[in-house]
Amino acid sequence: MKRKLVTALVTAALPAIFVGATATPALADCPSNTFCLYETAGYQDGEYRYTPGTSCTNLGSGINNDANSMRNYRSYNIRLWDLPGCGGATTYLARAFSYDSDFGNNGFSNKASSLKRV
Repeated sequence: MKRKLVTALVTAALPAIFVGATATPALADCPSNTFCLYETAGYQDGEYRYTPGTSCTNLGSGINNDANSMRNYRSYNIRLWDLPGCGGATTYLARAFSYDSDFGNNGFSNKASSLKRV
């Protein structure tokens, strides 16, 4: 009887453990010393990797105006702009060694068009 109860509890708890684990930065594919953008909140769908310099980088097709989460595993801040050429009034600052699982909570969903090291 005890074995059945323990088995039932473990079986019920496993899905909750794995659901929480899928969105954690530690389990990401984004390698160290890299900046990654993701199409969907929670670090899901397409992953786009960058090594930003001090010159502006346009995001290009696939992720342009489609980023919804990021991981910054770089030792410096990275600024994202809503227009190509690092232009526009709306920006987002990704601090060094930080991550954001949902741009929706700060009004930057589907806006990133360019980035650079700042």
